[in-house]
Amino acid sequence: MIIETLIAHVVSYFYFQPTRTGDPKEKYAVSQSLHFVCGLLFTSVIIYGLHDGSDGFTLKWLVIVSGLLFGYILFENKIKNPLNFFFTSNLSSEHALHMFYVKNRSIVQFVIQQMLYLLWIFILNELVTVSDDPWILVGIGIVFLLIFMVSLYALNRKESGSHYPWNRLLKHASTYIVLSAVTLILLQILLQGLELLQLATFPVGAFVTQSPYRMLIALSFVLLLLMKPTNLVIRAVSSKYDPKKDAALASQTEQDSGFKGAGAMIGNLERLLILLSFFFGSLLSVVAILSIKAFARYKLIAEDPYFSEYFVIGTMLSVLITFSCYALLVLLLV
Repeated sequence: MIIETLIAHVVSYFYFQPTRTGDPKEKYAVSQSLHFVCGLLFTSVIIYGLHDGSDGFTLKWLVIVSGLLFGYILFENKIKNPLNFFFTSNLSSEHALHMFYVKNRSIVQFVIQQMLYLLWIFILNELVTVSDDPWILVGIGIVFLLIFMVSLYALNRKESGSHYPWNRLLKHASTYIVLSAVTLILLQILLQGLELLQLATFPVGAFVTQSPYRMLIALSFVLLLLMKPTNLVIRAVSSKYDPKKDAALASQTEQDSGFKGAGAMIGNLERLLILLSFFFGSLLSVVAILSIKAFARYKLIAEDPYFSEYFVIGTMLSVLITFSCYALLVLLLV
């Protein structure tokens, strides 16, 4: 059940969060929390539709969902800012860690935040595993849900005269339910296809020993990690090497750059193709994929040493994360 919980967190935290605008902080916090709710609703419909519902899955999943809501609103509104302030104020300027933190502030904060979320997810799964009494699980779920609702209400009331448009939330929720139903149908078709693939021969023999449901959940989790979360990590790590940050270098780089968002799409396709190459044991394909990417940026790489270094850092990091996700996929399916 841990993989399903991680999928719910990744989808809700990375894929359903709105882009921040000029709204007040409290109103934006409410919007974030409600989109997190929509992400959990979307994921829950799909996972519940794919799972067979055995071993009290429904009750345990409801406790986990309420626990994720509680953990999210507690961390984002009570722990996140004090934690960042703690690291900023307690690291001496003469300490080596201070310089490392200043240079890599965004990625360090991101890693620490996700580690805390992971810790809470493991605690939730241990909680529903150890507790056999359904009434205890119901009580825990109700407490988590009540704390979340009270906190959300307090956030909504904090900004005087400003209230979140709940009718818009209902429209979003209904849209996500329809999308989740369509996604569920497609995944059920894919699930049937995975049953047929069990008869095929893969380079990694352990894959065929897993149930189609386990294979689908593991593949979905790895693919979700490879897309938006990986883009955010690569951007955070390589941003300080971006030549666009230097005004003197930005003009030429912007003139030669392509469509907005094309880099992220290229990165997603690159990692997907490299993962498939690892999966089928075709390492020569990895060389071809990276060559195509380098060819597309050949002019900038050849003429701009700053961009070439930035390009290599991003590409190597992308390949490293893809290989790590492939190793994780193997571990999940063994």
